[in-house]
Amino acid sequence: MLVLILIRQLLPYPWWVIPLLFLLWVIKDALLFPFVWPAYDVGAENRQPLIGSKGMVVRALSPQGYIQIRGELWRAETEKGDWVPEGNAVRVEKVKGLTLVVEPGHGRLPSQEIPQSGL
Repeated sequence: MLVLILIRQLLPYPWWVIPLLFLLWVIKDALLFPFVWPAYDVGAENRQPLIGSKGMVVRALSPQGYIQIRGELWRAETEKGDWVPEGNAVRVEKVKGLTLVVEPGHGRLPSQEIPQSGL
């Protein structure tokens, strides 16, 4: 609103234009709010679909490391402190913040290469 008042000092237009522009701005925000707010919602429910997903260890878990699920790299740890070598399969058991708690699978994932990341 301060910006509009400053512009009013520089450009001559009727006094009622400032409240009208402010009101239009508020109406625009009220109309767009339902469409925009999900982008700012950082709740854990966005990561819940990962539970049960299978991934591949990219950096050995001892007990923390990195895994790849659906092409995305995630920090992961084993709940029991197990050591899991690179290339082995894991399954996501739960989400703890931005860290996935995984359980080691059996063996390596077939026909997948370990991505060469700078980790």
